[in-house]
Amino acid sequence: MAGTRSIEVKVGLLILTAIGLLVVFILVMGGINFQPSYQVLVGFDNPGGLQPGAPIKIAGVKVGKVKGIEFYGGKPDESGKPGALVRVVCQLEKQYQEHVHEDATFYITTMGVLGEQFLAIDPGSPDSPPLRDGAVVRGLDPPRLDRLIAESYDLLHAAVTTLNDHRPQIKDTLDGLAKTLKGTGDFFHRNKDKIDNIAGNVEQMTHEGVATIQAAREKYVENPALDRIIHNLDQLSAASARDVPVLLRDGRATLTGTKKLVDVLSSDAELERIKTMLADLSATTRSARLATADAQAIASHIRRGRGSVGALVMDEQLFDDLQEMARDLKHNPWKFFWKE
Repeated sequence: MAGTRSIEVKVGLLILTAIGLLVVFILVMGGINFQPSYQVLVGFDNPGGLQPGAPIKIAGVKVGKVKGIEFYGGKPDESGKPGALVRVVCQLEKQYQEHVHEDATFYITTMGVLGEQFLAIDPGSPDSPPLRDGAVVRGLDPPRLDRLIAESYDLLHAAVTTLNDHRPQIKDTLDGLAKTLKGTGDFFHRNKDKIDNIAGNVEQMTHEGVATIQAAREKYVENPALDRIIHNLDQLSAASARDVPVLLRDGRATLTGTKKLVDVLSSDAELERIKTMLADLSATTRSARLATADAQAIASHIRRGRGSVGALVMDEQLFDDLQEMARDLKHNPWKFFWKE
């Protein structure tokens, strides 16, 4: 009896162990995570082959999983802009929230060329605040190869149809192009010598142009006279920069003094003094004019021999007598004191 009970206990323990391992296997394979998490809604117009349960990674590190994919129908968002057709519900682990910012980029990629699709996140700028719980963002739609192939097929079909419908015109165009090319070849063949001459002339002109440019450079660029002129201009500008402020300062001082002088002379008292001085000067000028007229009259009176001075100056006989008397007195000075 005891042996039977021991076997039942062992079998029960084995069954419980198997059930525990099965539960752990289911949890591991199902990606069940007991870490605290938060949700972010990412809008896509076409999420491609992304499926619920797909991993969400940042730089290759799994930070969450796709909880679900909901058809949103392009309803306007809070700002009034047209929304996405599909919203992907992302369940991210709370420990990575501070690394996913508001300017983060959500896009769908694959593990390798033909691997499973997953949702990748570019965290964004560290200066931007973290993305809050329940935020709605817009993701980058993956490229649609099926649509590209369909459009390429439609384009090729349209091209083939166009070629079939315009075959005669295309044939005429190709024939015209062949004739044009043939005529061009014949033209170059007939004018080979002329083309060679033109090429030689162009080469000669090129050499002459190079020589002309070199001569112009030696004359106008590398000329010592230009260097001296530039040096003189530099010295002139330096002297101007040095002397002009002094001249301006002196000019300002002169203008200031002139202004002060004008202010002094423009007063009523100074103007009255100037008027008085001008009146006195005018009177003096009149007196001098009258004195000049009197002197001219006296000189005219003397020239006519009138009066004692006129007779003395103009009468030659009287002058000779006076000269003879002076000569006699010079030789006989006693006559001053003795009279016969």
